[in-house]
Amino acid sequence: MSESPQIPDSDVALAAAETKFAQAQQLQKKLKQRRSDGKLLYEGWQGSQDWHNWRMQQLERQNWKCACCSIQMGFGEKTYLANGDFMLEPQHPTVEHILPKSLFPKLTLDKQNLVITCWACNKKKSNDMVSASRLRHELLKQKLNPHQQIETE
Repeated sequence: MSESPQIPDSDVALAAAETKFAQAQQLQKKLKQRRSDGKLLYEGWQGSQDWHNWRMQQLERQNWKCACCSIQMGFGEKTYLANGDFMLEPQHPTVEHILPKSLFPKLTLDKQNLVITCWACNKKKSNDMVSASRLRHELLKQKLNPHQQIETE
């Protein structure tokens, strides 16, 4: 059972609570900026010639198989929705950040932090650190034993 929050009963306690609140707001602001930094870095690289080259080389390295589910990938149609978003076919290859760019913006363009996954797996992962940890572990095992197929489930 959780305790109800304590109401500060003195000026000193109130000042301490206000300081903690201000620190929490600052931390939230810094985290929001880091998420924005990672997104901006990736958007600047995405679609560039370097991005296209890396993506095709990585697809070949992975034998056109998803790093998460091992499904055979292939380029498919993009379906645009009324709100401007789009959907890709489930097997469409997408660039996946093993450690999320929103939490690790300095690794946004680190190619050792990137793999190709199918669109379906990419959408499922989001910022899930458990999935990121499992995928990173499997990729490290793959580097140690290159004849082993990547499997995460």
